[in-house]
Amino acid sequence: MWATRLSLAAAILLGGFVVGCGERAQRGGGAGADGREAIRVPAEARDAVLLEMRTMLGSLHDLLTASVPGDAVAMQAAAKRSGLGAAADTALEHLLPEKFLQLGVATHQQFDDLAAALGAGLPRDSVVVRLSRITGNCVACHAAYRLEAR
Repeated sequence: MWATRLSLAAAILLGGFVVGCGERAQRGGGAGADGREAIRVPAEARDAVLLEMRTMLGSLHDLLTASVPGDAVAMQAAAKRSGLGAAADTALEHLLPEKFLQLGVATHQQFDDLAAALGAGLPRDSVVVRLSRITGNCVACHAAYRLEAR
């Protein structure tokens, strides 16, 4: 039963992402067209932050995949990959808005907390709740900001 709920949650999340991308494409998606704050950083910094985000997305995917058979060890490994240790170089912090940094740190910390809880025997239904909190941070950040190379 919980696997069905998790699959449904993943489908809704993916569907919302696809719809959102389509809406941005229809609006033209040019600079400032979508209303998000542009964060202009050197290309190398942008690439580092985007790599960090792709790592978190990969962790979310691996968490969902491992949750179907209930593989707590694989779920824990996936969560650890996106903990605070995976944060981009702290030398980039001065380039990024404080709220952006706060969301990023909170998201990494939630991955660390999830990994620890999985190691302590977190019930599988609780994983969905925690993944919802994590993806909530992702949605909030992506709704507020976009990265641009200067």
